[in-house]
Amino acid sequence: MPSTNPTSTIIYKTLIALKAGNAIIFSPHPNAKQCSFRALEIVKKAALEAGAPEGIVDGVTLLTLEATKELMHSKDVSLILATGGEGMVRAAYASGTPTISGGPGNGPAFIERSADIKKAVSDIITSKTFDNGVICASEQSIIVERCIYNEVHRELLAQGAYFMNDEEAAKVASMLLRANGTINPAVVGKDAIYLSQRAGFTVPANTRVLIALQDTVSPKNPYSREKLCPILGMYIEEDWQSACHRVVQLLTNEGLGHTLVIHTQNEDVIRQFSLEKPVNRILINTPAALGGIGATTNITPALTLGCGAVGGGSSSDNVGR
Repeated sequence: MPSTNPTSTIIYKTLIALKAGNAIIFSPHPNAKQCSFRALEIVKKAALEAGAPEGIVDGVTLLTLEATKELMHSKDVSLILATGGEGMVRAAYASGTPTISGGPGNGPAFIERSADIKKAVSDIITSKTFDNGVICASEQSIIVERCIYNEVHRELLAQGAYFMNDEEAAKVASMLLRANGTINPAVVGKDAIYLSQRAGFTVPANTRVLIALQDTVSPKNPYSREKLCPILGMYIEEDWQSACHRVVQLLTNEGLGHTLVIHTQNEDVIRQFSLEKPVNRILINTPAALGGIGATTNITPALTLGCGAVGGGSSSDNVGR
């Protein structure tokens, strides 16, 4: 289980497991031990009161990698629902037990010239600040056509974005990743004010997201990767074709099979993006964090979002009831 949304994961996975006639055993993340155990108490009590047998919902109490590995290899486990980091997901598939997994997001948000810019910016900031950016479907970067950049820039400022200068962006970049290239847990789910203070600079009190202008994509550039906090990379492209190329770069860097969002009124652009993008969720004119889980779209409501074969998973679906 992930440390980023442990309580909702326990509640949701309990619901889909019991509705399918299965018992479920959780292995919580040690960094979310207390809230996970409390959530387990609540769902266990609810299940018993509804007439479910004792033990149909439970969790391991020894929160170690060895305990999780033992659980995944148990002959009594028929299916693993793996939600968390890439290492844990790989271990689940390697266990030999059938597995359905979520995967890392790195969703780009493309604002095309025909978009309703005020609404597009509102959707992106609403999504990225929801739960301080820990939802895997939330936007990780903005791609904008140069011809509308000034207008987008003004609207972002008006809605609480802060554009970091090069020095500030470098300070923030230095704390986003650990030495092994994985995201730093100390920044996950923190708000923009806290993150700027931790990096050593101040921002206006109404700041909601931090933005860094970028022109490169690589595993070593944290602004081109998943950031589970209200920080966005921003890329300026000449037209939708070059924006399309940038989106593929970003998704290939991280987030294959997951999600992207397009803000546009141009159906031809939507069609071309749909044909070329290596993702299973293409959202149109909606906040990605909410659209990806089915709250504002016709996608199956779910909190486990499969990335399919292209993303190293067994399912491309929203894993629902």
